[in-house]
Amino acid sequence: MSAVEILRTEKGGARRLATRQEQVELVCIGACLAAILLASVLLTACPPGVAVVSLEFDDTLANQFSARSILAEHRMHATFFVNSGRLDRPGYLTVAQLRALASDGHEIGGHSIDHARLPGLPAREQRRQICDDRRALLALGFDVSNFAYPAGDHDSVSAELVRSCGYDSARRAGGLGLPPCLFCARAETIPPRDPMVTRTPGSLRSGHHLPGIQALVGRAQQDGGWIQLTFHHVCDACQDYSISREDLSTLLGWLAGEREAGRAVVLTVRQVIRGVRGTERQPSKRTRVPAAGRSTGR
Repeated sequence: MSAVEILRTEKGGARRLATRQEQVELVCIGACLAAILLASVLLTACPPGVAVVSLEFDDTLANQFSARSILAEHRMHATFFVNSGRLDRPGYLTVAQLRALASDGHEIGGHSIDHARLPGLPAREQRRQICDDRRALLALGFDVSNFAYPAGDHDSVSAELVRSCGYDSARRAGGLGLPPCLFCARAETIPPRDPMVTRTPGSLRSGHHLPGIQALVGRAQQDGGWIQLTFHHVCDACQDYSISREDLSTLLGWLAGEREAGRAVVLTVRQVIRGVRGTERQPSKRTRVPAAGRSTGR
């Protein structure tokens, strides 16, 4: 019997072919089941009601090291996006501090050599900023597989260079709607719609008070998805792009409660990109970085 037949036994025991309407319904049911199966595969770690949260720190800032004890207290790991040319300079993280963070299980990512705005630069200079930064961090012994565009700025050239330099993903600034936008995307998908331009609510500032940050996570929980929380300075109102140690501790305490309740999962960017539920794929074999001129990063 063909696939378009519906086997039914009527009073006389005869079987009949499905009507056109029933055939349409059957196709629709099959499509729905396929969509449900696909969604369950792609979003295994974040069904509706659950958000996957990544805590991220940009720019290699020295005061970010104070987040180490707060993260440890709440048993959470973060991703630190690093400018290799800033390491060991006044006001920035040292190589020793970065190694201490990595030894705790935190991810180290690339962020260009010296935080150059990539769009508008010649392709050769963009390649140097992206590829030489990764090469310098790899030479220091860090497993570097994800990138964040400085200030979130990117173009098609920088996105392609990030891919060719061996990165698995790159993060932009923006792309997700902030409250009260009702019809904007609330979270990035897993896997991301475009791994070379992953979407975020943008960098968090001192004006984003705790209820506002919690609301971002809450929006991601509605449909299930990935929300990246991007921090810079960890200090008491020292900069516009800052969060105090007290507020960071309070936020992570709240996230820990959401985690215990099954409403949130806290993962590094690598864990999200390579596989959720705490099991990663084998490390990327794309460790070679194309030549881009002499490296100035450390």
